[in-house]
Amino acid sequence: MESASGLDVYTYEELESITKGFSTENFIRDTQFGKVFRGKIQHGLGTQEVTVKIWEDCKISVHNRKPQESRLRDEIKLLTNSGVNWLPNLVKLIGYCCENGRLGVVYRLQPLDTVENLLIQDDFKWIARIKVALGFAHTLEVLHGQEHLLRNVDGNHIMVDKAFNPILFDFSMLVGGVFGGIPQKEYFWGRRAYVDPYICKIGDWSDKTDVFCYGVLLLGLISKRVYDLNERERLGDDIIVHLWAKRKYKKRKCKSLVHNSLKNDPFFDVCDGVEITKLAMRCVRDDPKQRPTMSEVVCCLQELFVFLRSHTRHP
Repeated sequence: MESASGLDVYTYEELESITKGFSTENFIRDTQFGKVFRGKIQHGLGTQEVTVKIWEDCKISVHNRKPQESRLRDEIKLLTNSGVNWLPNLVKLIGYCCENGRLGVVYRLQPLDTVENLLIQDDFKWIARIKVALGFAHTLEVLHGQEHLLRNVDGNHIMVDKAFNPILFDFSMLVGGVFGGIPQKEYFWGRRAYVDPYICKIGDWSDKTDVFCYGVLLLGLISKRVYDLNERERLGDDIIVHLWAKRKYKKRKCKSLVHNSLKNDPFFDVCDGVEITKLAMRCVRDDPKQRPTMSEVVCCLQELFVFLRSHTRHP
């Protein structure tokens, strides 16, 4: 693999050193096709915190056998493209490793944690959740405007930095835009918790597929619910967040799906709870034509009281 201009090239041994041997203490989360770790590199006379992502061949599914090196090439192509690499909520690439089939990348990112890991945390406050929701919505809006489809929107693929900015760092199913046309009738997908039922039936990918997955993410942010297989016996289908939400919302007595603990937050407004719930439920409608665009999602979020009152403040 030829060296990409302006990027550092690492050996796999160097990635191991950066992450202290891919240690448990530096492990952050599994992704769809690999793992992510915290790390440190030498920067001048000091050190710089970074994030390292590696790919694993064992995680290639029978439905999606795209070579991992091809995923690495695509990611480099995206993150060095001037049309998108300016996005503040897109991870910044420092360098990569492509050594005897062992692949990884190094990001300029000081991570707090993934969105998935933070969803159920009590110290992940309302204003921080709204900041994540809006920042990621804007990123999807721009990608869709350039005819990209992410296709595997997942809380495991979005990091939150120490200023509570959402940072998208995984693009393993991205198509369109700089990669050419959008393939149709592809019956494979990302994590089950985020799967658009329409894709399961039809296989036609569109921007509304990303909108559905975003809606699942938004529901998780406001309800503090995650997909947890350990809860299957107790919760049944309710472990799937959008199925739980539709059942609750259908009762009509429940206008807000915001978790009770978040309602006590000083930045929370009851009207916001109702409006953001309505928005999330629109995103996960069964008929893609009835879902909003990401531009409409951004507009709705910007009109929330919490955003109008505190968008210039840090959570």
